[in-house]
Amino acid sequence: MRFLCGLLTAPVRLAIAWAALSASPAAALSCLPWGPADAYLQAAQSESVFSIVAGRLRFDKSLLPKSHAEDPNDTPPLTRIPAQLSGKMLEGKYFSKRINAPAVLEVECLGPWCGGMAPGEDLLFFAEQRGSDLVIRAAACGGFAFADTSGVRRQVIDCHRGKACEPALPR
Repeated sequence: MRFLCGLLTAPVRLAIAWAALSASPAAALSCLPWGPADAYLQAAQSESVFSIVAGRLRFDKSLLPKSHAEDPNDTPPLTRIPAQLSGKMLEGKYFSKRINAPAVLEVECLGPWCGGMAPGEDLLFFAEQRGSDLVIRAAACGGFAFADTSGVRRQVIDCHRGKACEPALPR
């Protein structure tokens, strides 16, 4: 199985972006449910190649985008941050192959709402191979990194083995 992924579908992303950009700064961004099975299924349907890694991403936190107080909608839509990914990659049936590689954290913002994470957290990442870059996306609504708990690992392993793979949002 070739492992692949994308963000939300184009019509859903467009609707979310329109709502975010037309909303007042006090309005909250409303996101659809999203979990590790959703990310797995989207990756599996993509044309891109993905690696699933349980580990840590190290990067300079000061490079994360911030909403500007004078104009919260003046946040860049995409910020690319150099990073270092280390941990164990899903290979076959288990997270067993050690990895320590340069990566890029892509942080998406929809108006004043941005994805993000803290450097060094134990997470489960869906990392997309783009040319020579290993890219991890942190979207404003549903990213490709999840708290690394045994339940999250089990859900991803079950999806990978063809067992129950229940998305948070029924399809």
